[in-house]
Amino acid sequence: MNTKSLRFRVSVWYTSIFSFAMAILFVSFYFLTQQSLLSHTDGAITSHTERIVEIIGQEDGNSMDASFVNNSQAFAHQFTEMPGMVLIIGDPFGKILYSSQSLGGNEAVAEVLLEKSANIIKPTFVNRTIGGSTVRLGVFPARRSDDGKVLVIMGQPMDVIQNSLNTLAITLSVVYAGVFLLSLLGGIIIAGKAMNPVAAMSRELKKISAENLDERMPNPKTGDELEELSQTFNGLLDHLHDAFARERQFIGDMAHELKTPLATLRSSIEVTLTKARTNDDYKKAFADTLIDVNRLSQTVKNILDLAWIGAENAHTMKEPVNLSTLAKDLHEIAEKLAAEKKISISASIASGVTVEGVEDKIFRALLNIIDNAVKYTPAGKSVSLSLKKNKHHAFFVVKDSGVGISADEQQHMFERFYRGAKTARTVGSGLGLAIAHGIIKAHLGDIQVSSKPGHGTIMTIVLPLAKLQS
Repeated sequence: MNTKSLRFRVSVWYTSIFSFAMAILFVSFYFLTQQSLLSHTDGAITSHTERIVEIIGQEDGNSMDASFVNNSQAFAHQFTEMPGMVLIIGDPFGKILYSSQSLGGNEAVAEVLLEKSANIIKPTFVNRTIGGSTVRLGVFPARRSDDGKVLVIMGQPMDVIQNSLNTLAITLSVVYAGVFLLSLLGGIIIAGKAMNPVAAMSRELKKISAENLDERMPNPKTGDELEELSQTFNGLLDHLHDAFARERQFIGDMAHELKTPLATLRSSIEVTLTKARTNDDYKKAFADTLIDVNRLSQTVKNILDLAWIGAENAHTMKEPVNLSTLAKDLHEIAEKLAAEKKISISASIASGVTVEGVEDKIFRALLNIIDNAVKYTPAGKSVSLSLKKNKHHAFFVVKDSGVGISADEQQHMFERFYRGAKTARTVGSGLGLAIAHGIIKAHLGDIQVSSKPGHGTIMTIVLPLAKLQS
């Protein structure tokens, strides 16, 4: 198995978490069982010791030894109910006054315990080793009738309880090992089932390349993250398909835009060089050449503008730009563009409107929009320009009386290389509005469109005013 695969990591995570939880559960169960057994033992010791403390409370110091002999039946009655118990009675100074068994070499253990328990006021329980066995000892303070203090130690062997706890620990360990193996196997199976759809999606994606971008991921229709992932992939493929289509169109358009002027240039130069020409012939040839050079220059400008929009410095180059002066220059250019089609150009330009950015880029964006308005306005109609501002923004409005734009086309009009259905007979590469939109966005502005087919178009360019002005 690949240890770096997601399947392996999911298996390890599942097994680790489940095993950790089971380990906590088993350890908790063991200690709760241990505490329950100890509590039960302590209760048994307490119940038997209370009677002995009561008997001791009836004796005085002078008749203490004789009293134990005379009341041996009472003590014997306590032991018959709980065989194996150990009873030790001593004073707070560590002296053993009575022992139900011979302690032998373990007297020191009892004496030390008596000394340490001299000042106790309530029962205390401890574990000690006596005669090679672990004994649960309860130490109880008692008072004789003459107010003399003694200590009663009652012990219960822990061998049976300890053996039970050892057996429980072994059983839990074996069960835990089995549970661990089962959780590992279950983790592998669950991870496999969880990752199989992802692996299937990965295999399908490997089949998709630039040559078959029409293929789509199958929708599992599970209503979970896998369905969302497949939808996301299909959306990405849609975008890639559209991008490839636009790029192919762009390459075709650019090839056409470059091919025609280059072919014309070559033909014109070859014809000019075939024989000696007069100065007028050379001037005419150069004039024709200049037209093609201008077309090439415009194409290169489009490409450079697209590159500038994507550059990081597009958003950081900020200089004061007098938009009022710029709008007046654009008005003059618009009149020249519209002269051939006899389109009237009107303008209402507010003075003192200043924004921040790159002047030639803003000029190019506004010119593209004006040029677009003139192109799609029929001859004899009108185009109006206006510039105004409010407290924070400048508004440059271009209104034409052209064919208008449908709602569907408005969603795509700023996409690169997109050309509307009614633009087939109009010269262009489909980059003008895309470049204008990119430049305005780079200046933190926006372009708002209001249009209906047959009723013209209003395009409003919104730019933030320069800080000192706003």
